[in-house]
Amino acid sequence: MDKLEKSIHRSNNLGWMFLRGIAYGIGWFIGGALLATIAIYFLSWTPENNALGRFVHDIIRLIQQ
Repeated sequence: MDKLEKSIHRSNNLGWMFLRGIAYGIGWFIGGALLATIAIYFLSWTPENNALGRFVHDIIRLIQQ
């Protein structure tokens, strides 16, 4: 019973909720950065004769400067 009370107290603690929110935000940021990196990597293989390919290659050149 004591373990249950500690668990309930910890889950309702404002500091614990704040830390969970920070971890959640960092996770979203890292996940978004990884997805953007993977998308740019695969889109860099598109030929430059279409608009999407030119756009991606311009972004890659801008990042590499």
